This record gives sequence, structure tokens and C-alpha cells, in this order.
Amino acid sequence: MSTTLAMPLEAGRRAGAPAAAASLTALAWTAFFLADVRDGLGPFLATYLQSQRVDQTLIGLTMTAGGLAAVLMTPFAGAWADGWTAKRALMAIAVVAVTLGSGCAFMTKSPWLLVGSQVVAGAAGALLAAALAALTLGLARREGLRRQTGRNEAWSHAGNIVSALGAGIVAQQFGAPWMMSVMTVMAVGSLLCLATIRAGDIDHAAARGVEAGAGAPQAEGPGGFGELLRHRALWLFALACAFFHLGNAAMLPLLNQRLAATQPDAAPLLWTGVAIVVAQLTMVPVALWVARSRRLDLSAFVYLAILILPVRGLLAWGFPSVWANIPVQVLDGIAAGALGVATPLMVERYARGTGRYNLALGLVLTLQGVGAALSAGVANAVVGARGHFGLAFAVLAGCALLAMPVFMLAQRANAREAAPRSA
Repeated sequence: MSTTLAMPLEAGRRAGAPAAAASLTALAWTAFFLADVRDGLGPFLATYLQSQRVDQTLIGLTMTAGGLAAVLMTPFAGAWADGWTAKRALMAIAVVAVTLGSGCAFMTKSPWLLVGSQVVAGAAGALLAAALAALTLGLARREGLRRQTGRNEAWSHAGNIVSALGAGIVAQQFGAPWMMSVMTVMAVGSLLCLATIRAGDIDHAAARGVEAGAGAPQAEGPGGFGELLRHRALWLFALACAFFHLGNAAMLPLLNQRLAATQPDAAPLLWTGVAIVVAQLTMVPVALWVARSRRLDLSAFVYLAILILPVRGLLAWGFPSVWANIPVQVLDGIAAGALGVATPLMVERYARGTGRYNLALGLVLTLQGVGAALSAGVANAVVGARGHFGLAFAVLAGCALLAMPVFMLAQRANAREAAPRSA
């Protein structure tokens, strides 16, 4: 492990701004433990609420509220990550907030508290994502960003495997509320690893996308938005991500909601864990492939992710068997694994030289979050009281197809914008 994690360190040495190997190792382990914390209860919550006979509309509202809270917080989180040097403290506060918000969801059936718990968890999750992205660029620098991002994603997916297995087994043996014990252990682990990242190893100029000697001004608060308005490629890419996640975000929760509604004796909470593990096992090698590939441009992996999602939706529609979850989740692992690594790297490419990397990433994740937040509401509205799960999968697959032409326009716009920079 130390050999592979040290590779971004060598890139940093060649750039004249090394980060300590110990801090890079701690960053990878932080990503491992944050896997369970960053997304809160994720698809487990929808399955749990379905098993408790919570109204279908309230399930959709609860999941959508968390997504919208993340959307509203994301651009501010990105701007703060650009301007603040207390990135580790920001991340620690967010870890605690996500854990407390997620725990509340198991302690109440009040609609207001359910929605409120996910608002807290969603907003704090946005802070976590921004701080982790800034730390990655600040430690690995631009030269090591692709490899370290892939490394972080691989460790994150491995953490999801461990936590999903633990949560599924614990829920099956002791009841759903005991899933919080797994999440608490992961939260504590992330805080301990975070504490071992040395503050002196973080280059805060590099963390916001400023190259050595570039002399770009320090971002203050949520400033710098006007500068990014000129980057048409960035906004088109953000819109493509929004369409992708409009079709993707609700697909796994919907698979397990269908299981809880139509086969309640089939241990839906345990199958939720199995589905997550299958996807995460696939994502680990995919993340490493994207990070290490030199023959394929990053855009090829974005195209691959977009093309896979409609196939996944149609497969979920056509095969309602519980065992069909496995190939559906393998496809999810390929698409999400590729896009998870490619997104921050594409943003760095589109926003290069602005000194506003984290704000740019925050804006992309904001539109991405809009799509993800609307996904649950759209899917549950289509399902309705009559249980039209198959039709909902078809609608989600159709939404994903819209991402393809938009990303093609983003690539063309970036080619035009990059020409003056290279002249």
C-alpha cells in the first residue's frame, strides 16, 4: 500500500513541492472511512422507511430534501475550501454533523424531523466533499492529482464495501437502528486518520488550483463566481452531470424499494447491503483503471459512464427478480466508478488557471446535486400508489440519455477555450 500511495509523492517532488508520504497515506485512509459517512445512510434509509410503511410521498420528500440541502451548500463549501486554511477542521465538523443527522432519522417518524435530519446530513456531506477535494489537490498537486484521485476513490469504494456488509449484517441480526453503530465506527476512524494529516504538508495555493508562480489572487468566501461564468465548457459539463445523476441517483434506492414493496420476506435491508457491495467491488478496479490509463483520455470514461446508465435502467425494468440486482449493480459500478474519478479531473481541466478549482468543482457538483435531488422525487412520483416501478426505471434511463449531447458540446467548447490559453 505504501508503495502505490507514494507515487503521487514522487510527482510532487518533481514539481518542487513535495507532500509527505505519511500525509498521503492518511488521506487515502481518511477516504476509506469517509465512504460510509459522506453519504449518510444512503439507500438504506429509503429501504428502511419503505419497510416501516412510511408514506411514499414522504420517502421521496425526505430523500429529496437531503439532496437539495447538499445542492445549496455545495457552492459555498467550494468557495470556503478555496479561501480557508482550516480544511481539516471543516471536515471534522462535517463528519460529526452527518453522523448526528443520520442517527436522528432512526429515532423518529415525525415528517419534520425526518426531513430535517436529512437536510443536516446533506449539507454536511457537501462540506466533506469540498474539503476532501481541496486536501487531495493541496497534497498531491496537479501532477499527482489523477493518480491520487483514483487512489482516493478506490479506497473509498473499499470502505463502502466494509461498511455496507457490516450495516446489512447488523440490520439483519439486530434491527435497522443498529446500522448506526457501523456508521459511528467509520466516523471515528475518519477523524483519527484526518488528525494524522500534517498541516505543513498542505499547499493551500495548489489546493485551489494555482500553479507555482502563477500569482493568482486568493479567493475570499464565495467570490470568483463571475470569472467562472466565462467558462462555457464548465457549465455544459455541469449540465451533463445533472442529467446523468437525474437518471442515476434514485436507481439503487428504487431497486430496494421495489423489493421491500413486492417481496418483503426477501430481507430487503440485507439485499441493499449486497447491492452496494457488488457496485463497490466493481468500482475499485474501475477507479484504478481511470487513474492509471494513459491510452484513453478522460472524456472516453465520461462517454462510457453515460452510455452504460440507460442499459442499466432498462435491465432493471425488464428483470424484476432479486438476482437481477447483481448485473444492474455491476453496471452501476462501472459507470459511477469511471465518473467519480473523471469529474474532479475534468473540472480541473476546464477551470485550469482560474485559481478557483474548488469553487468550480462546487458549481459542477451543485448542478449534479440538482439532478440527484430531483431523481428520487421523479422516481417515486412515477411509482405512485399503484407501484409502477418498471415505468420509473424506464423514465430514469431516458433522463440519462440527455447527458450525451450536452457533454459533446462541452468538449467542443473546451477545445475553443483552450486554444487562446495555449497560444
